[in-house]
Amino acid sequence: MQKIKRTAAATIGAAAALTASIGMTGTAHAATPQSVCGSGFTVRASAAIGEGPNARVYLLRNGNTACVVTFKTGSSVGNNVTINAWVEGNPGTLRGDTGRYKYYAGPVKVTDSCVNWGGHYGEYWWKNTPC
Repeated sequence: MQKIKRTAAATIGAAAALTASIGMTGTAHAATPQSVCGSGFTVRASAAIGEGPNARVYLLRNGNTACVVTFKTGSSVGNNVTINAWVEGNPGTLRGDTGRYKYYAGPVKVTDSCVNWGGHYGEYWWKNTPC
């Protein structure tokens, strides 16, 4: 019984150390669009932004709720360039997130069956406005 307790304590201690090191090293780039938007969301569309590309914007859905997130890609990950994610339902329920984020902007969510959505990286923009 004593051995089991020590093993469990060592495992819990290792997990805590790993969690602390992840928080300190900023490994948010390991996130995915699904993990950022939450349980039940699936990618419905995505588009490259910029040269290379520098970022990719994703539209995810969970039922009637849309979620948009923009991730930096390649050598752009971790830089100080402004990125944005936005989504708009009808009529005019615009939600957005803009900042000098190292890894991603968003998530931004709106509940509507038809949404306009997009994002930007620095001077590059992408948008889809079917509504």
